[in-house]
Amino acid sequence: MLKKMNLPNKLTMLRIALVPLFVIAMCINIVGFEWIKYVAFAIYAVAAFTDFLDGKISRKKGIVTKFGKIMDPLADKLLVSAGFIMLTGLGTIPAYITAIIICRDFWVSSIRIFGAEKNVAIAAVLSGKIKTFFQLVGILLAIVDLPVSLGGGFGAFLFNSMKMNELQLLVNIFMTVCITGAVIATIWSLIDYTLKFKKYINVEE
Repeated sequence: MLKKMNLPNKLTMLRIALVPLFVIAMCINIVGFEWIKYVAFAIYAVAAFTDFLDGKISRKKGIVTKFGKIMDPLADKLLVSAGFIMLTGLGTIPAYITAIIICRDFWVSSIRIFGAEKNVAIAAVLSGKIKTFFQLVGILLAIVDLPVSLGGGFGAFLFNSMKMNELQLLVNIFMTVCITGAVIATIWSLIDYTLKFKKYINVEE
């Protein structure tokens, strides 16, 4: 099957394959092997880069397939959801933020299903791209942030800045800003998708 795939679709499948490896690395981190978080960071960074790369190649060469239309958004959602869930398990990101992120993805996926039934591809909108950028950067920073037990986590710089060195403080500040931006962009994109594509949702059918 892989031999028949174009390069963007191969990158999409690579992103999906990296998700369980990232989860395993984060689980090892949770049980006390903190150094493994840098392995998790590397895995996640590679996966995030494939998201950028497959989109760039697809646009440059005009490669669009039905497989890609389905699997690329799925790969993105798996990657983002895995990141937020594992970081919530570590206490780095609050559960309510993860709930907002995942619920939005379920809602937009349902809109895509309605569009697919009418043979309409629901294209990504600007708000969705901004959301993805903030999410991926925020997760990468959160992975290397201080453990909660040492005063890290979302918004920790507001209360524990005196316990952090300059690098730790910068990481925590930028992580908090990115995650906050991700939440705002997530809500914005939810409203954006709903208003732009609500015509495809027919409750009478």
